[in-house]
Amino acid sequence: MSLRTFCFILISIVCVFAVVMALYVQFVGNTPEPTNTIPNPVGMEEENKNLAEKFKTQFENRLDYQNSGVDTLGVTKKDASKDIIYTVVETKRVVENRYDIDLHVPIINISNNTSVELFNKKIQSLFVDKANDIMKNATQNTIYSIDYMAYVNTNILSLVIRSTLKEGNNPQRVIIQTYNYNLSTNEEIFLNQILEIKGLNKEKVENTIITQVKLANEEAQTLKHLGYNVYTRDLNSNIYKLENTDNYLLGPDNKLYLVYPYGNANFTDEMDVIVF
Repeated sequence: MSLRTFCFILISIVCVFAVVMALYVQFVGNTPEPTNTIPNPVGMEEENKNLAEKFKTQFENRLDYQNSGVDTLGVTKKDASKDIIYTVVETKRVVENRYDIDLHVPIINISNNTSVELFNKKIQSLFVDKANDIMKNATQNTIYSIDYMAYVNTNILSLVIRSTLKEGNNPQRVIIQTYNYNLSTNEEIFLNQILEIKGLNKEKVENTIITQVKLANEEAQTLKHLGYNVYTRDLNSNIYKLENTDNYLLGPDNKLYLVYPYGNANFTDEMDVIVF
């Protein structure tokens, strides 16, 4: 074999090798390694579901400031020695065969504000008056409790109150009420305003509500077929429209919680909590 022929073959081999390597790098070598930094919509949905379940257990009768940049200098307190929300009634009373009540009742400690006065009156009439009625008139063994949790997220104050009622042989009932207040403007803040602040699309939010409520109802129907007593949701109800959603709050980590407590109108402790 001549030197010229040998060199030609060697150069051809090198060229072929280079082309093969280039193709490998293009189609295989540049394939990104799987990482945990890519958002996973399914994972986020599971995370929000876990937050919704946690919501039902996080009533600790206190106010939780979610960030250090909260400015309350423009807020005038009724009691300067107390926080803007504190426990005004804390008591446990038991009368055998009549009632067992355990109360942690909050008050919003802001003065000279019509919205706050209305909030506090609603708390009194809905929760405290019921406790007084039980202590005066209970004829069957009644278990009643009130607890709450409050948050401040970027000057938005959210208070959520829960009462649990068990009267005689009636099913247990859970009532939830929320109150939301803008500390910067000194006025009530509404759901449509919170959606705008958080940049949430109303149509997408409503679609998510219906999707999650349907899933919850399917789970309930499965339990019903197994012989359990369950609450059946009316999927055609207008309560799932945003304009009819009365119970909402900004909770931990500035998450928006939409709460559908069916016990507000029925004898049930069932509720749907949807987190954004």
